Amino acid sequence: MNRHNSKDANHDVIAQRFRDLGCSVIEMHATGIPGFPDLAIGLIGARGRMTQLVEVKNPNTRYGRAGFNDNQTAFARDWRGEKVSIVTSVDEATALVQNWRRAA
Repeated sequence: MNRHNSKDANHDVIAQRFRDLGCSVIEMHATGIPGFPDLAIGLIGARGRMTQLVEVKNPNTRYGRAGFNDNQTAFARDWRGEKVSIVTSVDEATALVQNWRRAA
C-alpha cells in the first residue's frame, strides 16, 4: 500500500469518534481519486442533513504536519461543496461536529 491510499496512524480513532458523535462515516482514503479526503461524514444539524469531507492528518509525522499535499490542495480548491476540513485529533473531531451542528 502506498502513501496515497494508506491511513494515518490516528485515522481509526478519529473515524470512530465521528461515529460516537452520531455521524455516518464513509472511509474514502483508498478511492484512488487524487486528493480526495479521507472521510465523508454525514450528520444532522439544526437545519437538516449535511455531508462534510474530512482529511485526517497525523501531527506526529512531518508529512502530517505539512497540511494538504499538492493533490489535496487542488481537490480542496476545486471542490464546490463545503470546505474540506483537516482533523488531527479526537478533540478536533468533536469541536468540528459541534461547530457544524451549530452552523447548520
